[in-house]
Amino acid sequence: MTRSIKQWAAWRPAWPGALPRGFRGLAAALALAACALVPPASWFAAEWARGEALEELAETAQARLSLYTATLTAEIEKYRVLPLTLAWDPDVAALLASPRDAALVDRVDRKLAALNAGASLSALYVMARDGTTLASSNWTEETSFIGRNFAFRPYFREALAGRVGRYFAMGTTSQKPGYYIAYPVWAPVWAEHHTVGVVVAKVAMEPLEATWHDMAGERVFVTDRRGVVFITNVPDWRFRTLAPLPPEVRREFEASQQYEGTGLEPLPPLDSALVHRGPVPDTDWKVHVALDSRPADARARSAGLVAGIATLLLLAAGLVVLQRRLALAERLEYQRRAQLMLEHRVTERTAELSSANLRLTDEIAERGRAEQAARRAQEDLIQAAKLAALGQMAAGIVHEVNQPISAIRSYAENAALLLDRGRLDLVRGNLLEITGLTERVATITRQLKTFARKSSGMLGPVSPRLAVDRSMALLGAQAAALGADMVLEMPDEATQGPLPMVLADEARLEQVIVNLLRNALDAVSARNRRLVAVSLEQEDGHVLLKVRDTGPGIPEDDLPRLFDPFFTTKEVGVGLGLGLSISYGIVQDFGGRIAAANHEQGGAVFTVALRPAPPSGPALPPA
Repeated sequence: MTRSIKQWAAWRPAWPGALPRGFRGLAAALALAACALVPPASWFAAEWARGEALEELAETAQARLSLYTATLTAEIEKYRVLPLTLAWDPDVAALLASPRDAALVDRVDRKLAALNAGASLSALYVMARDGTTLASSNWTEETSFIGRNFAFRPYFREALAGRVGRYFAMGTTSQKPGYYIAYPVWAPVWAEHHTVGVVVAKVAMEPLEATWHDMAGERVFVTDRRGVVFITNVPDWRFRTLAPLPPEVRREFEASQQYEGTGLEPLPPLDSALVHRGPVPDTDWKVHVALDSRPADARARSAGLVAGIATLLLLAAGLVVLQRRLALAERLEYQRRAQLMLEHRVTERTAELSSANLRLTDEIAERGRAEQAARRAQEDLIQAAKLAALGQMAAGIVHEVNQPISAIRSYAENAALLLDRGRLDLVRGNLLEITGLTERVATITRQLKTFARKSSGMLGPVSPRLAVDRSMALLGAQAAALGADMVLEMPDEATQGPLPMVLADEARLEQVIVNLLRNALDAVSARNRRLVAVSLEQEDGHVLLKVRDTGPGIPEDDLPRLFDPFFTTKEVGVGLGLGLSISYGIVQDFGGRIAAANHEQGGAVFTVALRPAPPSGPALPPA
């Protein structure tokens, strides 16, 4: 390029005189056109590129907003059932009726501590009508809630009025923030007040913030109806405000102690961020996602630069044409040499622009590849998590599936030998056995679907013998590992006739039987004689299903509470005591009944009475 300019300067004196006046006017016009056209062209190109980039950024922000809103909703909703269930717990109701019963207080404290440990909450506690905490999961800690009065909290007032209380605040005792879910404990219909107390679960949001901190690097924060940031993956933004708070709002916060000990200063300006916000369902909260908008500005600057260069190039091309026409009129030889020089100069300039455009294209492509790689990595992580969860569910039934698969192989090999010998009748028998075994495998693997799909909820005729057989087959490997015997006792069909079909839902009936069998196997696991006996018989118009074990039996004091929610005779951490309670509810839906007793020869016996199914007709809803 330097050599071309020097050559141009060497040739310029060969021109015959000064430039013609007409050409000088056109050159001035082109200069004015450059001054007039380049800035608007650059501005329009930059604005168009910025608009496209911001639109793409907005789509990304909206997608991330939906994701963060979904994770927040799932986090605050998954703990809702625990305080609701405790609100109907008999021990909680008894404690509110007799708050000075020390043994009852100790039992409820321990129950709350066990449930809190399993659910990973900040705290579970029970409050009287005056707001005094009677029992708490942190009863052994220095910051225990027991004896403290939280009547000033809005969630307590909401629950006491018979509604679900939801509230986020800084803990006045623990000095830790959390989301409070409160449910009323209802009094009997003859009581003076409708509610006798409140059950509260406090959920910590630190795990959710830690999860957000590791997701894609966006800045995310949640505000309440006053514009206070209380959940965020940017620690410096926590308990900041979107705008300065009026004095009356600050006085309101001081009265409720919602954000006690925080400054509530405004957020710093978000000049280089694109912020999208959206509501959280069933709350007055809003989720905000702030994405860095500087890449859009950089893209706009690049587009404006390219447009300006292109405009200048077009104007330069016009100038070249004029120069060529003037050179042709003045001197053909000079025109040829000038034309060559101009072409050479345009070529060099075009090469530079092409190189710049190529580098820009490479950078854009590299950025696209990086974004695609990041998306693929994220999808791989999600898929790996799904496969890990599926592997954990499937690992428990591998042993049960392996036995029928081995049997299928044996039957198939025998069928081949029998086929060679022409024993087609025995081949048919083996094939029928294989069919049954494959159905057994399908039945076992069908258990995986229960994690994601509920039963139909409709009642119809179900074979009790088939349900028992499937349930015993599902737990056969566990019984074999314990060295326990599972036997089925059936009535004599010659004298009593065949068992009728019962009115039930097949999947839920098998769930009840499996639960009773697993409890029986747990009961005999530490005994010398390990026997689980299942019997089916007819009595008083019902089909009776009995499960008896040779375990230690059930203490007489525990029999009346055996089917209560969260009651269990197992060690702490082995179970939550919901299996028998759920089985009780299922049998009640069938219109039947379930009872427990101690067998006269030792061990426990559970009896399930089921109604016979009508001879024909469509499926029925639960009783």
